[in-house]
Amino acid sequence: MDRQLPDDVRRAWSYLPAAGALDVLVVGGGPAGYAAAIAAARDGARTLLVEQYGCLGGMGTAGLVPAFCPFTDREKPIIRGIGLEILEEMKAAMPHVARDSFDWVPIDAEALKYIYERRVLASGAGVLYFTHFVDVIRGPDGAVQAAVVHNKSGLQRIAARVLVDATGDGDVATAAGAEFVKGDAETGDLQPCTMCFVLAGVDTARLHEFLYADNAKNLLLREVIARAKAAGDLNIVEEAANVAIQSGSTIGFNFSHVFDVDATDAEQLTRAQLEGRRIIRHLTEFVRKYLPGCSDAVIASSGVQIGVRETRRVVGDYTLTLEDYLQRRSFPDEIARNSYYIDIHLSKREWERRLGEPFDDEAKWHQYNAGESHGIPYRCLTPRGLRNLLVAGRCISTDRAVQGSTRVMPNCLATGEAAGCAAAVAAGNHGGDVRAVNVDALRGRLCAAGQYLPPVA
Repeated sequence: MDRQLPDDVRRAWSYLPAAGALDVLVVGGGPAGYAAAIAAARDGARTLLVEQYGCLGGMGTAGLVPAFCPFTDREKPIIRGIGLEILEEMKAAMPHVARDSFDWVPIDAEALKYIYERRVLASGAGVLYFTHFVDVIRGPDGAVQAAVVHNKSGLQRIAARVLVDATGDGDVATAAGAEFVKGDAETGDLQPCTMCFVLAGVDTARLHEFLYADNAKNLLLREVIARAKAAGDLNIVEEAANVAIQSGSTIGFNFSHVFDVDATDAEQLTRAQLEGRRIIRHLTEFVRKYLPGCSDAVIASSGVQIGVRETRRVVGDYTLTLEDYLQRRSFPDEIARNSYYIDIHLSKREWERRLGEPFDDEAKWHQYNAGESHGIPYRCLTPRGLRNLLVAGRCISTDRAVQGSTRVMPNCLATGEAAGCAAAVAAGNHGGDVRAVNVDALRGRLCAAGQYLPPVA
């Protein structure tokens, strides 16, 4: 929705039937939206979570991303609160996962769907599935009065004092007039997409032995991918894969890419979906032939939607920069900590340019030392010029490099929880004004709920 709708169309929205009046409306049921809805309802706000699919969890469930990125700084969990609670509950039902494991934990998508739903409903928040965001209705003062949505009941307007945009793409903020940036400033490149998938019929004991041999030398499949490419059995440019053992007979893959996709464009997203489904058939043949224990593997499922890493970044009151990341900077208004590396997946042109050249992972990824992290300011969640709207998840206000780090699911859970807490306070005490929220009190509330926020001068 990069182009604004005509004024006469928007005026017509005000005549739509009202679907309810709320304190907080959360749009998007991925990790950020899930955590925002729970946090807002937990703090007494009348809250509704709307989601386009029939489950919560976003890329971890509908998208079948096979594992969570790290929750720790390699010394301790720094993503805690609501996020750590769901991780612990999911692990409890996965006997092959160590209880003290917090990083790269395999995802049981079906278990996670149920955990998300049960916890949201227990918080008192409502859920509305199969509901697509269409537009916003703004008042004379510029505040967002309501969201326009579409589902089987038709077009509806949902009024709320505060809206939380957890769409990942910044759809709500963009419709409300927020400034945004997208992709590489020089080339326009966006990170490629990936169709994640699950294979069944696998001897995971044999596969585990192979993957973790010699200090896990095969975990990213680099050598076997190179062999298959040299033999003409694998037609991809990438050199590694992520595989997660999800049960005694199933494995999940985050493997290969669909390039040159702007996922805010319906035609391009459709093309990516079609191409992703084609690619995983090819990848499955490679897995059967080259990976121990996988000769009888079959595709059990693929993502309802292809995995999207990057689209819009909403411009907030503060933009978190690579310099902030490299300096391990802390902020008086920080509402989360992050230590994930700069994980920008190469475009097809970048892969082609570096063919045959050595690749310095450490220089590109800017790995932190154990125990190091940086803060994410509340101001990254407040879109510039909008009074009663917050963003959470991968569309928060950062530069492109830092988005490559903050975009992952544990961070989305943390920024979502902060947005939900702030939204409840703004709706209940400040007429929806998200900038009137006392950030010291917000930080205190997050800490009381279990989040990790060390003191900041």
